[in-house]
Amino acid sequence: MNHELLEQARRLIGAITRGLSVRRGEGVAEVLSRLAMQDLDEARFREPGPRGLAVLSHLPQSIGETMLLDPGLAAAIAAVEDSLHWVQSSSYTDALLGEGFSDNYGWSHIIGPDGFFPGDDFLLGLLMLGPVRHYRDHYHPAPELYWPLTPGSHWSIDGGPFVEKPQGATIWHPPMALHATKTDATPLLAVWCWTKDVATPARLKA
Repeated sequence: MNHELLEQARRLIGAITRGLSVRRGEGVAEVLSRLAMQDLDEARFREPGPRGLAVLSHLPQSIGETMLLDPGLAAAIAAVEDSLHWVQSSSYTDALLGEGFSDNYGWSHIIGPDGFFPGDDFLLGLLMLGPVRHYRDHYHPAPELYWPLTPGSHWSIDGGPFVEKPQGATIWHPPMALHATKTDATPLLAVWCWTKDVATPARLKA
């Protein structure tokens, strides 16, 4: 048992909880309620098994940007960054999403199958999207919250116009809502959460 990593994982989850608790956006209360139900007992802890992706070349810059929003959260992410297991959807190809997308996209679990704790129909993690990228319309049954930790990301829901969201805003996607994300010159690092119905993966709009 890696007790130091266990405490670092708990500190990260605590920092996310504290950061979200001062926000009042749609879905935040649901996320906090479901997060409080998750079992973070030592017996449930496991080491994810580190796995990196090309997009992590942008992580140091993104952690630096996060320092300006929430220094405690930035430090908590930095403490576990070498232990995270980063993955991609096998259906998200460059042919569908543009040349270079696979080198500029990835996500990890903090709570979930590849995270520090397995979760109970609940996922909590980090998303990274490189600069000048378009993560186009997709949908899933799970209600979803994004909390961008970096500035300059743009969000669309139900085919509407893209709206730039400030660093630290929260974005809520109801079940099956179409949604998309774009970045400008600044990479996106965001906390993301699925609060239930997590077994069905996201699908791109045809």
